[in-house]
Amino acid sequence: MMIVAGAGVVAVGARMSRYGRRHTARIIERPAQLADESFVLFLRPFEEDQKLYKVRLASSRSLRASMTTPVSSTYEEGMVRLLRRRFGPVVAVGQPGEKLPLPGADRFYLPLDDWQPVVSDLIGRARLVVLIPGTSPGALWELTEAARLLKPVQLLLFVYGDETSYRRFQDAVPQAFVDRAEQLRSEGKVPATAPDFPDYPPLHDPTADGTMLGLQGIIHFDSTWTPRFVRCDRTAVKTLTWAGLPHKIYRKQLKPIFERVEQELPGEASSRFLGRRRLEARRRVRVRRPGGGIEGGVPRSDESGN
Repeated sequence: MMIVAGAGVVAVGARMSRYGRRHTARIIERPAQLADESFVLFLRPFEEDQKLYKVRLASSRSLRASMTTPVSSTYEEGMVRLLRRRFGPVVAVGQPGEKLPLPGADRFYLPLDDWQPVVSDLIGRARLVVLIPGTSPGALWELTEAARLLKPVQLLLFVYGDETSYRRFQDAVPQAFVDRAEQLRSEGKVPATAPDFPDYPPLHDPTADGTMLGLQGIIHFDSTWTPRFVRCDRTAVKTLTWAGLPHKIYRKQLKPIFERVEQELPGEASSRFLGRRRLEARRRVRVRRPGGGIEGGVPRSDESGN
C-alpha cells in the first residue's frame, strides 16, 4: 500500500512539475530580430503538441543527467535539448489560443490570417529546420516552402507517427507540390520538386515487439534532395537495461545523421548551448590560415587530409 501511495505522489509531482515549466517557458516577442543562421526552426502540425507533451522515458545512464533532467521531461524537451546542443536555440510557432506555451522550444505567436510571410522569412534565415510531417494545408505548405528556400542538409523530418499516418503524408505530398507550383509560378517564383519519400522502414526483427513511444525515425536528404528514412529501431540494438535503450538507438542510428548535418550546416551554434566537453573539443581544434593566422572551428575534410 505504501508503495502504491508513493508512486501516486511521484506521478502527481511529476505532472505538477511539467505544468509548472509552462509558466517559465520563454516567449519571443519579435522573431524578426533573430540573427540569421543562428537558430533551429521547429515546425509541426499543432495536433502533434499533445504527443510531444507526454513524459518520455527517463535515463539513469548519467548521474549528472539524472540529477539535472526533470523527472517529468517531455518528448519535446528531450528533442530540444538534443538539437540545441548541436545546432543552436530552437524556436517554434505557439499554438493560437493556448493559455500557456508548452515546455521545450521557445515560442512566438502569429496572427491566424497572416502567418505565412513570417514563417517563410524564418525558414529562409534558419540554420536548420526540423519539421514533423503532417497532412494539414499548413504543414504541407511549410514543407514546400522549406524545399524551395533551403539547402537539403538544412531540413530534417522527425517522424513521431505510425506507418498509417506516414502513408497519408506520403500520398499527400505530390499534389501539395503541384498546387504550390502553380501559385509560385503565378508570382514569378521558381517552385521546388516534390521529394520522393520512401516507405516506412520495417523493423530489423519484425517478429519482435518493436513498439516504442516518441520519435520513430528521422528523414534527412542528400545533395540531390533524395530523402533517407532512418528508423529508431529498438529491435536492431541490444542493451542490458531499458534505460540504456535510447542511448544505444541515438548512438547507432541517429548520431551519424547529426554529425554529418552539423559539419555541413551554415553558421555555428552559440557556445552557451554547447556541452562543456564539446566546447573544449572545439577549442582544441585550430586550423592554420595560409597567412599564419588561426581560425577556430572543426577542420573540413579537405583541410584535415581525410
